[in-house]
Amino acid sequence: MAVKKSIATPTKSSIALPDWYLRTRLKMRQILLLVALDDHRNMHKAASHVGMTQPAATRLLSDLERLLKIDLFERNPRGVSPNGYGQSLIKHCRMILTTLDHARDEINAISAGATGRTAIGTLQVAAPMLVPRAILRFKKSHPNHVLLVREGTTSTLLPSLWRGELDLLVGRTSNDIAGEGLKFEALYEEPMCIVAKKNHRLTKRKYIKFSTLAKEEWVLPTPDSIYRKRLDEAFRNSGVNPPQSIVESMSALTNMLLIQESDMLAVMPGKLAKHYASLRELEILPVKPPTLSGPVGIISVLGRPLTPATTDFIQALRESTNS
Repeated sequence: MAVKKSIATPTKSSIALPDWYLRTRLKMRQILLLVALDDHRNMHKAASHVGMTQPAATRLLSDLERLLKIDLFERNPRGVSPNGYGQSLIKHCRMILTTLDHARDEINAISAGATGRTAIGTLQVAAPMLVPRAILRFKKSHPNHVLLVREGTTSTLLPSLWRGELDLLVGRTSNDIAGEGLKFEALYEEPMCIVAKKNHRLTKRKYIKFSTLAKEEWVLPTPDSIYRKRLDEAFRNSGVNPPQSIVESMSALTNMLLIQESDMLAVMPGKLAKHYASLRELEILPVKPPTLSGPVGIISVLGRPLTPATTDFIQALRESTNS
């Protein structure tokens, strides 16, 4: 592929586009090509991926850049890489493709007898109690609607929300998400508790130091989770290093089994810990856990319209908060 010299960066006034411009000029093959170029960083491989010849792909990209009056990629002998304009357009192209995938999945669900499909992301703080209760409440009025629930961490689920793979995210965030184009609706405050199995040797104590806890075995969330960050900070603020003998797990079921079948300690959302303690399946240790920043709530993309079903699920979350 011939090396193309980048044109000078245009001024903002020279690239201002009318609202209708991209809607009428951008072709689906260009959308697919832009994403493939970002994935492969090579014109020949990208063209092959979308089923066209390299000259046709080069011409298709050149037509788009000529229409927009900007370069979208930096060309060099090793391939191509998107510049700032290209990265912005590719991000939105990926969202378009994800939305179309959603449409396909909904059509398939409807053809199978469902009334639609909604994808929910949930962090550990909301997964065991709030989200299941909201699902049960929602299904009473939407029995044939398909709900997909994905559990994970902020770092794994927020990109999925941005790409449109999730309709909303339930959990806690410590970031200024308004500055990231996201909307947050607070539902409730949720402290965390440190727990152990019934009759664990530490449950007999009236007070436990963090230096003692640091010597124990733990099952903990992954390092990118807010719970883990706050707990590690609490150990360091107490003058000791965080525990070294640990298992990292984001699975509530795995965590419960490890707690019950061993002497491992764990950190758990307050409501969930009290629920299991009332069933006599574990005990809450007499130690003041670190304070978490921010309440549990609903995260959605600012300006992205919600489907009626998603709006109804949000209402189910609100109603389940106090149940």
